[in-house]
Amino acid sequence: MLRQFRSDYVRPPAQLRIRVNMGRYQQPASVVRQPEWNIQLIRKSFLLLMLVMLFVGAGRWGFRTLERSGTFSVRRVTVQGNRMSNEAQIRTLADIKRGDQLFSVAPEEVAERIRQHPWVDRAEVERVWPDTLTIRVHEHRPLAMINIEGKQQGLYYLDHHGIIFAPVESLQDIDYPVITGFVPTDENEEIPGLDLGEDAMTEDMREFLHVAARGNPILPLQSISEIHMNREKGIIVYLVEHPFPI
Repeated sequence: MLRQFRSDYVRPPAQLRIRVNMGRYQQPASVVRQPEWNIQLIRKSFLLLMLVMLFVGAGRWGFRTLERSGTFSVRRVTVQGNRMSNEAQIRTLADIKRGDQLFSVAPEEVAERIRQHPWVDRAEVERVWPDTLTIRVHEHRPLAMINIEGKQQGLYYLDHHGIIFAPVESLQDIDYPVITGFVPTDENEEIPGLDLGEDAMTEDMREFLHVAARGNPILPLQSISEIHMNREKGIIVYLVEHPFPI
């Protein structure tokens, strides 16, 4: 009888068994496993991080090696386009020395320093690998000379844009018309870099000079001796061959 009962008895599955522990029914704890894809992702991320660190380290080592080797050291600085500005002054303003690393040269900063020269309108700086720095200077083009009255009186050059840019010095070209009667609005303002302004009289004066500078056969620029600016009478022109005002 007992044998027959044992043979007919079906043992329940393990997950349905109930055991008694301190008088309470508990189910066996299930084991939590990490998904396979999650483990692979962690491994790949770690490998990628190691590769990035390896490349960064190799790059820094290579950069320092090149610096120490002197392959990209500045050995030559060329200056182009300067006519009135002195090359030695341009080099001094550039402040680039032989042996400086070409990697560390900031072209815009060098150009900004060169633009401090009164004759330089703009400058372009180019790194030519492996060891050359090229400086191209674009100078102001004088249209006339202007006699400044007031505290900062003196004779200066005026360019085609109406900018007063440099004082007239000895042995420089003075074959330009002279503008007189101009007094700066702010007498304490620095003269080099000063704009004449855009009022009606200065605009008329500049337009008159531009027409003459284009080679007008009736009134060429070389025939104009002086242009006087008078707030009451307007523009008064004096010619080289005719000393009376026009």
